[in-house]
Amino acid sequence: MRWMNQLAVGLIVSGASLWNGPAASGQGLIYNLPEDGTSVEYEGTLTQSAGEQDPAPLTWTSQLTLKSVGREQAEYEGRTQPCRWIEIKVVTGTSGAAGIDPGPVGARIYKVLVPEARITGERADADAVPNDFLPIVKGYRRLGEDQMKEIQTPALVIYPTISLLANYQSPEVVATADVPEVLAPGLSLSATRMKGQLVMERAESRSTNAGEYWVSPDVPFGLARWVVSVTREEKETTAPRSNFRPVSTVQVDMKLKRIRENAESELVTP
Repeated sequence: MRWMNQLAVGLIVSGASLWNGPAASGQGLIYNLPEDGTSVEYEGTLTQSAGEQDPAPLTWTSQLTLKSVGREQAEYEGRTQPCRWIEIKVVTGTSGAAGIDPGPVGARIYKVLVPEARITGERADADAVPNDFLPIVKGYRRLGEDQMKEIQTPALVIYPTISLLANYQSPEVVATADVPEVLAPGLSLSATRMKGQLVMERAESRSTNAGEYWVSPDVPFGLARWVVSVTREEKETTAPRSNFRPVSTVQVDMKLKRIRENAESELVTP
């Protein structure tokens, strides 16, 4: 599990310290709001390698669950409006007969109250402001076995600690009616296949996030599958950009596994 801790730290560093412009935190995980009480589960593999020549990349199983667990009228931007409680759970670790063992990292659960009007599925809002965050009225989180804590910021950061999928600036439509591979038995979906890239660079380091994802109106919250790779490169601060060399790559392939009704929250909040 030492590698799991290193991986988590690496993702935070690559997403938080290499970006010189607005935060690239990606609202790209949620494209629509389903009926309250709906949940959708994803499962896939997370692989980390140390550069191009790493002979033994490390692989874990990852699960992500999205739930709608309640409605509430709340004040946001000066007026009372419909909001939705959204719960996100992430578990990554070694897969076994008893399920996923996340070790000391544990499961991460976020429960946030989101203004329904701010879930549009678009990259930017009506004022052309990028939807790089998930705006919240209030929220809570529990990391592993720690005590639940209130989220103090007015937005939830998705990339990179919750999902490697980012809010890409100029996504390309690969196909308008593609059939994504999913894990849900007997489920066949038509989805729009998209791809995008996000580059975050400093004088001594560069992180390139390349993502491919399938969006379908038939899936609660919108996503059917996503495949992302994040490559980190380094060089001497004064060296030319051509000297960048890869030092690590993280890849994830997440597929829709299950859609459920009557979802209940795992966090008991005030």
